[in-house]
Amino acid sequence: MDIIDKGILSDLTDNCRITYEELSRKHGISANAIRKRITRLEETKVISAYTVSLSTAMIGSEFVFAILSTDGSRDEVEFVNEIGSNPWIIAASSYTDGSYLLIGEYTSTDELMAIATHLRSLDSVHHVELHTILQSKGGIAPLGNLHLRVLRCLLEDARMPIIDIANKTGLTARRVLEEIEASNSVHTSILLELGAASSIPFVIWFTYDQKKIGPRELEAWLEENYDLPLWQVFLSVAEPVAGGLFAVDTLTELDEIVRSIRKNDFIMTAKVSISTHHDYFEGPRSRKLREMIEAASGKKVQ
Repeated sequence: MDIIDKGILSDLTDNCRITYEELSRKHGISANAIRKRITRLEETKVISAYTVSLSTAMIGSEFVFAILSTDGSRDEVEFVNEIGSNPWIIAASSYTDGSYLLIGEYTSTDELMAIATHLRSLDSVHHVELHTILQSKGGIAPLGNLHLRVLRCLLEDARMPIIDIANKTGLTARRVLEEIEASNSVHTSILLELGAASSIPFVIWFTYDQKKIGPRELEAWLEENYDLPLWQVFLSVAEPVAGGLFAVDTLTELDEIVRSIRKNDFIMTAKVSISTHHDYFEGPRSRKLREMIEAASGKKVQ
C-alpha cells in the first residue's frame, strides 16, 4: 500500500459511501484508478467488510481499550472469539508476546464493569489494563420509518447505489440519504485487516511525560512524523498512556520506527507488540440499529 491507498482507506473509514468521483478529486487520480485501487484492497482483504452503525451520540456510548497479559497457553483464534463473546466488545487482536488488545464500547458504568469482569474471568489472563479513550461523538437525530427503510438496504450493502435503494424501497432515496448524512447520526465505515496485504501490523504502547507533551500534541506529532505507517492512535483519558497502530513491510522498518520514537525525551517507555490475529464483533451501536430496523419493519434483518 502507498500513501494514496492509505488516504482512500481513511476516507472510506470516515464514510464508506464516498463516491469514486469525490475520491478522485481529493487524491488527484482518475475515478477509474480509484475504483481499481478499492477493488484490489477488497480482493486482498485489506477491506474485509463495509459497515453501518449509529453514531456514539445516538446511544451515549464511550470507548475503552484493554491490554490483556496472558501466560500464552491459549489458541489465539479461539481466545479472540472468547473475548468477543461479551456483547460490548467490538474488536480484539492477539500479539506475539501473548498479549491481547481489545476495544470495547459501553453506555454505563455497569457495562464497563461487565467488560472488566468478563476479561478478568478468562482462563490464562493474569493482568488486565483498562483505559477509556477519546473518540468523536457524531450527531443525534430521530430516525423515522423512511430512514430505517433506507438503512435496511445499507445493512445489506453499505455501498448500495442510490438507484438500487430507490428500486428496493420505492422512495426518493437520495433525499432520505442526504437527511441521514446531514444529521451525522449514522456512520458508514469499513473494517480493516492491515495484515492481509503481506504487511506487518503492530502496536507501540507509549507512556509519555505530560510536562513535556500533551495527549493531543503527541497524537499530532505521531501523525506528522509517521504518516504512512501509522493508522490509528489510542489516547487514554485518565493516564499518560497511548497506543499507536502501525503497519510496515519489513521488521527492519519496524525496528527503525521504534528506535526513532524512543530517542525523544518526552517518551518514557515504548513497548512493541506484533499482531497475529484480529477479529471484529457486533457492538451496541450496530445492534441497536438492527433492532430499530426490525421493530419498524416487523422483519428480521439477515
